[in-house]
Amino acid sequence: MSKARFYNVQVYRGGRKILSLWPFKPRLKLQWRWKREGRVFRLRPAVYTWVVWPAFGTRAKPRYGSMLGRSTFRIVARRG
Repeated sequence: MSKARFYNVQVYRGGRKILSLWPFKPRLKLQWRWKREGRVFRLRPAVYTWVVWPAFGTRAKPRYGSMLGRSTFRIVARRG
């Protein structure tokens, strides 16, 4: 594992970035809903892609390393 000071995690839905986060630990629990730029976003049934990079330096002046991971996950509609 790299000696990153923090990480940059990006989540995409339909090719559009819907979330960027900068956690300090190499793990993240994604919430079902969040606010960004005054808008509320929710995970809804779709295929999502996440990408993560290590970051060095400070958040104000980050230097990013090579991509650490990229994968997809799917949210399915609940039957009920």
